[in-house]
This record gives sequence, C-alpha cells and structure tokens, in this order.
Amino acid sequence: MLLVDFYRTNSYHHRKRVEEIVWEVLTRDKINNNNNNNYNNDYTTSSKKDLSSINPLAEPLPAYYEFYKRLKLFPWWLRYNIGIAKEAILKDKIIQLGTMMGLQDRWIHRIIRHAVSEFSKKGLGSDYYGYHNIDHELEAAYFALVAANGHYKENKFSQDDIIYLFVAALFHDYDPLKQFDKPNEDSVEWFLRNDDNIKGFIKAVGINIDIVVAIIHRTAYPFRGKIAEHAEKRMEELFTYTGIAENDTKTRKHYQDLGWFLSVSERIAGYALGGFERSMELARTNAHALGWHPSRINEESVKFFSTLKEEKKMFERVLYAVPDEYKKNFFDNVAAFKEAWLKEIDIRNSLKRKEICLTSVIEKIEVENGLGSNTKESVLNIYRKLHVPIGIKSEKRFRKSLDRGDTILITLRVKDNDDEDNSGEIVGYVKGGRLENYQLRHGTHDENWGKKNTAYMEWISIKPGFWGETGGHLLRLEFLKEAKRRGYSYATSYVHRNVVMQRINKGEHLEIVQKYDPDKLDYYRADLSSSLIPQIAPPLSSSEIANSIDRVGEDMEMDKNYPIID
Repeated sequence: MLLVDFYRTNSYHHRKRVEEIVWEVLTRDKINNNNNNNYNNDYTTSSKKDLSSINPLAEPLPAYYEFYKRLKLFPWWLRYNIGIAKEAILKDKIIQLGTMMGLQDRWIHRIIRHAVSEFSKKGLGSDYYGYHNIDHELEAAYFALVAANGHYKENKFSQDDIIYLFVAALFHDYDPLKQFDKPNEDSVEWFLRNDDNIKGFIKAVGINIDIVVAIIHRTAYPFRGKIAEHAEKRMEELFTYTGIAENDTKTRKHYQDLGWFLSVSERIAGYALGGFERSMELARTNAHALGWHPSRINEESVKFFSTLKEEKKMFERVLYAVPDEYKKNFFDNVAAFKEAWLKEIDIRNSLKRKEICLTSVIEKIEVENGLGSNTKESVLNIYRKLHVPIGIKSEKRFRKSLDRGDTILITLRVKDNDDEDNSGEIVGYVKGGRLENYQLRHGTHDENWGKKNTAYMEWISIKPGFWGETGGHLLRLEFLKEAKRRGYSYATSYVHRNVVMQRINKGEHLEIVQKYDPDKLDYYRADLSSSLIPQIAPPLSSSEIANSIDRVGEDMEMDKNYPIID
C-alpha cells in the first residue's frame, strides 16, 4: 500500500527525483562493493566512467536493488494484474488455449507469472528496447500452442509434446546477463538449470529438463554452419543424458523436429499475431539489436522472410492448423514489407538523380498559438507510424510538447525550388528541449540535471525511403546548432553504441555517459563548445554502421535473389 500511496499522492517530477536518488545510492554502493572485492580495478568513485560501466538492465546488483526495480515496475505491475497490460492479455490467451489442450490452468498461471517476473526484474521486460524480451517469449509461447493445436487434435503431438513445446517456448531466450540482444543457448541452459522455480515447474508436470534444453538448442538461428554443428552436438549429448539410446533415431528425430517446429513458430509469431504496425516495431527493434542502419530495415526484413523458403516443409507444418486470421496477417505483413522496400527504392533513386532534394527547417513555435496546425499534424502522423524506443510515449503529451515555447523542432522537408518558404512535404523531424522536461531511461543519471544547461534530443524520425540520404545528418546538425544558439552548453540523447563510437572516431566531442547492454542503446553527451559545430562528422554510411552494400551513384532495384514465401 505504501507504493500505491506514493504513486497516487506525488507528482511525476517528485517521483522521478526519488527514483534518481535511490538509483544514485544503489550505483554508488555497487561501485564501492566492486572496489572492495577487486571485481574491476578500473572502478573508482571519482571517475566519470563509473555510471557508464554499470549496466542497469543486465548486471547483477545488491539484493536491495529489488526495491528500486519494484518501485519502477509498480505502475506496470498494476496494469498487468488488472489485466490491461499487453502481457496480461497474452497470458489470458495462453491460459485459455492451454487448458483447452489439457494443461492445468493454475500451473500455467504460475509459470507465466514467474517468467514475466524474472524477465522484468532482470531488465528484459516492458522497458527493454530489444527484440528478445518478455513480449516475444509470450508471443512465441502462445503462437506455438496455436500452431500445435491442430496436430494435437489429430494425435500427431502427445500431451508431453505440448508441455515440452510450451515450456521451451516460454524460456527459449532466458539469458538475462547476455552480452548481445541475441541470446546464447548455452547461457539459456545454464540459467534454466540454476533456477529452482523453473526446475520445480518442470518436475511438477513430469517432463525432463534435458529434453526442454535440447529443444531450445534447436532454436539457434541461423541453423547452419558452426551454429548448427554446436547445437546438434549438444542435443545428442542431452538425448544420451536423458536415456534415449543412440540407435533410437526415431525418438531423437522427434524431439529435434519439435525444436525445429518451435524455431519456425517463434520467428513468425509476432508477424502473424499483429498488423503491419506491430511488425514494423519488431523489425525496428531487431534492426537496432543487429546494428543495421534504418535504411536497411525493409530490405533485411524481406531477406528474413525469404529464408523461410529454405524451411518450407516445416513452415507449412507450422501454418497447417493456424487460424486463417493469423495466416492472413503474416502474408499481408510480408507483402507490406516488400511493397515498402519497392517504394524506398523509387524514392532513393529519385534522390540520387536529384529529382528530389531535402532541406531542414527550424520551426517557429509561437508563445500564444503554439505550432502551426499543418506542421503539427504532419509531425504527429510521422510520430504515430514510427514508434520511438526512447521519448514521449503518450500522443497527448507529445502533442502538448509541440506547443511549448522551449521546444526545439527541426523538420526535414522535400525542397521545392519554386518555394522560398521551404513549405514542402515534411518527411522527418527531430525534437527536443530542456533536459529537465524529460524522463530518462532508468539507470541514467545526468550530473547536469537541474542546471538547465543541457538540451535533450529525442529520437530522429524519418519516413522510410528518406533514410540514408543525409536527412538524419541535416536534422542532427541543425538541432545542435539551434541548441547552442539558445544558450545550452551540452546536448544529450540515446543512440546505438556503434553510431556513437563512429562519431567519436571521426573527431566529435562526445562522451558515453551510460552504457546499456545488451541492447546497446546508450546515453551520450555532446559538448556544444565553440569548436564543436564545425567538426560535426559527415553522415555515417550504412556500411560504416553494419557492413551494408555501398550503392551510391547507382540505381537500386529489387534483388531477385530474395523470393517471397509462396
């Protein structure tokens, strides 16, 4: 009840300051503990790098850190227990379908609650910007049951098969201390074997943890080369441990195929359960985790779906009993990615041929009337379609912020040579303002908070097709110039670590204030000294960020090597 009263009676800024104080105390003790135990000789309480070397999402912290996490997670837990959080809705669907397939409802409820609790407390919950989080686990578990249901009705899957599939799906990415967004199956195995609650859930339904782990190893992706060799070797060892004879190839193949069934199911789950908006959200988080430039999202998504053709037999088996609604969702989303990529190609070709030119505009926000209605609606339309990982999540708050006199708003427009007012179509924007107006990612402590000397830059948002053609560079450069003009000494933001390091290597005066692993969405600070602006590095090419193909000066076309699933 104390937490309920705290959130009901205190303002947002009061709550935030309390949370910051708690976090500051915890991280200070974490640093001191590390010094005392010689965990890392580089940790010193006076160093600015202390906070950046602690990972609030993944590193183990003192036991009393649970209080801080519970404080941060309380609003979400309230929504979850009331049943309005997305995870709660998925939980109810899983329980309903699972009990219909013969699973015990109380057992399902308890094991899901444990999964949600552990993923959330260990930084892989609703506040994690990465693909492999609790939402993905729940979607995979639900879709795997949906896909298996028809086979179960026809006695092609046993009751134990369903239980194995469900448990493996729910924990197949359970790697809370992972170094990268993509989990490591060996680490997942270690965490499963060292979680007494999970072992208790498995024992309660009479299945074997070695089989669960073997099925999870088969979800390794891409399943070829050394990855497949390692997984197959480990599966064979696990089958032997569990007592399956080496010459019992039928039983071993059955569990291997069950793992393959789960592998295909979990890869298409999110794209089948939701519309294109959800699919784009998944694609963006996956692109971020892999370090792709935003301009590659649609192309790489088309490649991703195309690889399913190599697994056509299992792909068709998974979709066999899936409701028509989910099949339609999946194929509509695949087609939408292909269509979006084709549009991108047309736009980029026009930009390369100078048929379209881009320009940046510093928008005027009047004290009495706010931002002009046409500009506001154009920016809001982009905001609605391009969900940002860090920023204002409420459209109401975002709309209100567009009318604040201290807001910095730079738009990216298609330049009309006949229009001297630069009032062409808005295809992107960057927005920000005084640091104190924003809620930072948990674990970020900015020493300048309260000094009113820092401008916070929100996520740069650009329509698909216009990325990769210097638009992002124009917006960032103009934002820094405008922040400096308004008297700010620093500018801060969140961006992928690879991007920050590339800019630092090119001579920019940047400092990573707080690192976040495994999603690598780091908080950095730019020094807006008089010498900074002229030294802003030229825009990063896609290849500098993630080994993409340099196509500058060439017309692009759809690569015929990427067939779409029939």
